[in-house]
Formats: sequence, structure tokens, C-alpha cells
Amino acid sequence: MALGAMIAVSWQPGRKFSAAVMAFGSGTLIAAIAFELADNVYRTANFGVLVFGFLLGGLLFTTLSKYIDEQGGFLRKPAASRRYIVEHKVFQAQELVKHLAHSEVMQTLPEDEKPILAKLLTPCSVHPQDVVCREGDTGDYFYLIGVGEADVYKGKTWINRLRSGDIFGEMSLLTGEPRSATVIAATAMELYRLDQSNFSQILTQSPYLALALSRTLARRLRLAIECQQAPQLPLPTNPSILEPLPDDDGRILAKMVQKSAPMAILVGTLFDNIPEAMVIGMNSHASHLGGAFLFAVFISNFPEALSSSFGMKQAGIANHRILTVWFGAVLASGLIAILGYLIRDNSVPLIVAIAQAIAGGGILAMLTSTMMPEAYELGGSSVSYATIMGFLVGFLISFS
Repeated sequence: MALGAMIAVSWQPGRKFSAAVMAFGSGTLIAAIAFELADNVYRTANFGVLVFGFLLGGLLFTTLSKYIDEQGGFLRKPAASRRYIVEHKVFQAQELVKHLAHSEVMQTLPEDEKPILAKLLTPCSVHPQDVVCREGDTGDYFYLIGVGEADVYKGKTWINRLRSGDIFGEMSLLTGEPRSATVIAATAMELYRLDQSNFSQILTQSPYLALALSRTLARRLRLAIECQQAPQLPLPTNPSILEPLPDDDGRILAKMVQKSAPMAILVGTLFDNIPEAMVIGMNSHASHLGGAFLFAVFISNFPEALSSSFGMKQAGIANHRILTVWFGAVLASGLIAILGYLIRDNSVPLIVAIAQAIAGGGILAMLTSTMMPEAYELGGSSVSYATIMGFLVGFLISFS
């Protein structure tokens, strides 16, 4: 674990390499569980104990791991971080649909299309006197006002005031021509913008959105005719230009890092390794559980630590904190192994078999929820061969 963490803070391995090692480790660990751990439990107790222990271990690991992830521990796993980003976006889209329910665009769309549009909208905060878009500039975005008001100018002529629920910027996207007017924030605003590619995509898929835009354009045309004779008003002096938004996923992940608890990351990292450390401790003096399981644990922990440490580094966690987490996990795993040794020496064989079965179920749950999905995501279907090779090597060591 510590070796993988130390390498990750200074070197980024290739996706294919990480996937192959992780898949190979998964295969060896599955072989060790099947031919050493499960076989030992079955011979010591019976099949019922094996089933009970594995199911209980899987349930405990899954439930507690989910709780730790919810406290911020998910950052130890790149795959979990990406999953949380997706879930956050889904939740954000649902909340946005409610927040923008008063908008004519949302009112026009059918219920099944509202979340689709909401997922594509990017939030943006605007200060008073900010220039949201300027006449003559290229139109790259369509805007929907969540909160606040803005003034529309054609040259120096004031045309209209936009309010919460209104949209603007759609004409330039529809025609491909430069912005026809300047929009300046009159108050602090919450805007939601849609880029040109997403705008074109959803417009072709939704006739309801096209209907809402047609109504808006008709009103704009009427207002433009009415304001042709309006007196010219000076534009606000020295307006600031709206700055581009940061990367959406990066912004979401940054918020998650701020809310996450470092202790949750440490506890989660340790929790992933409790079953393995417990099994090693309970069988440290047994000849039947040796090479295969220890080899499988090393091979599986190295890429897991490598991938997790790199994911934590991407999330903005300092190198010294990453190393502290993993060295702390190594120390704690040693203590857990000692606990496993004491359980073995002071318990009847049935209790030891149940404990080993629970640990085995936890290890399998860790494999299926962390290592194997991560390996497939990084390497695709090619990781199947690495997993098979790992399994065969584990089998060979078990019976050698």
C-alpha cells in the first residue's frame, strides 16, 4: 500500500498498465479466496457457515463503505469520485427543474424533457453592471435567468428589462449571426447557460423548446418595433466582462474536497484493508494459507493504492496528506493482523471459521465494488485476459 502511494505522488502510470495490474491482482485474490480461504472454512465448519459468513461480510462491507463514502471517504477511489459527480449532477438537475419551474421554457417542456435540459445547463453568478453579452460579439451561449434582472441595449437605446425566468442569447445561436444586443446585469444574477452544441442538439430533439423560443422571439420583435423611437440612454460606464466558468467537474470535485473529512478518507482506506489484514493475522502460523493469499494481497493492494493516491492527488489533496493516510493504513492494518492472530489463538475453530468467512465476503465485496470496476473503466474488455492470468497464477501457487 505505502509503496503504491509513494509512487503515485511522483508518477502517473498509464491507464493500460494500471488496469492490467489491477485486473491481475483481482484474479489472484479471487483464486486465493476460492482455493485457500473458502476451502479452509468449508473443511473447518460446513457450507452453511461459508454461505452465512460470506453474505454477512459482503453486507457489512457494502453498508459501512457506503456510509464512509457519504462522509467524504469516496475521494480515496477515483471511480467512486466519478460516480458521485454523476449523482451530484443528477440531483442538481432535479433541484434546478424545481428552481426554474416558473420559467416559460420549463413550463413548455414535458416532464421527461425537463431534466435533460437541466443537466446541460451550467450555473453562473453575475454581479451588477457585468456585461453578460455584447452586441456584435459571437454568440456562443444561450442564457436562462434564475434570479435577478438585466437590461437589454441596442446601441445606446434601452430595449427591455429581463427578469427571472426569461431567456436571452438564443437568436444568435439560431441564426449564427453576431449578438444583436448588449445585455448588462442590473442586479446580482443567477444565470444558467447552454453552449452551442448542446443547444443545437436539444433543439432538434424537442419541438416544445422550439415553440417556447418562437414565442420569445415574437415578443422580442414586438418590443424592438416599439422601442425604435425610444430616446438613447448612455450605457453603464466601465462595465466588466463576464469571465468564463471553470471546468464543471473540477468545480464539483473541489466542493466535495472542501466538504470531505480527511478522517473519513483514512477510515475508508483502512476499512478496505481490514478483511485482508484479519485473514493474514488469523492464518499467520498456518502452512495451508501462505504464498497465494499473501501474493494476491500484495498484487491487489499495490495498484489500488496507486490508483487511489493518484485520484486523491487529482482531487487537490496534498502529497503529505496522501502519504500520511496510506502509512497510517499500513500501521493500522498491522494492528488488525495482530488482532486476527489473537482471535485465532483464543477462539474455537468454529468462531475462527465464521470470522474468516466474513472477511472473505468483505474481500469479494471490495473487489466487485472497487478494483474490478476501476480496472474495466481504465482498460476496457482487455482486462479480462489479465484477470484470467491472475486467477491461473493464484491457482498455481495455491497447489504448488
